[in-house]
Amino acid sequence: MSKPEEKRNTEQSVGSEESKVETEPQPKLIIPPFLRPDMFKKEERKERKEKRIRLRRSKEVDEGKAKINPELAQELEIKDKVEVVVVGGGSRERRYVFTVIFDVRVPKNEIWCNENEMKRLGIADNTMATVRAYRL
Repeated sequence: MSKPEEKRNTEQSVGSEESKVETEPQPKLIIPPFLRPDMFKKEERKERKEKRIRLRRSKEVDEGKAKINPELAQELEIKDKVEVVVVGGGSRERRYVFTVIFDVRVPKNEIWCNENEMKRLGIADNTMATVRAYRL
């Protein structure tokens, strides 16, 4: 190497050293155990079980009530009231709450509701709906 090249190399190395500024080490943040995020975990929500079921019209059911198979009710954890969600056209979803009557004669994949009430609500026979236990 010639002398001018050596000067350039040394100048570059000196310039790179100048650009490196030594910083003082940052103090570590110590979080006491009672302030750790795992202490403030939100309570996990219990997932509601739901199922897509056929709604059928029946004359033998009283208004405001719905007949449901006891096995299905046990599977969906339904005790006294059932929430039925019918989706109809676009984003319009309609929710109805019925008092439950357990009946073994009802097929497991159906719920029977009052015929006149279903007509008044505009729900056709054999409509698919999402069914789950009612919760306030």
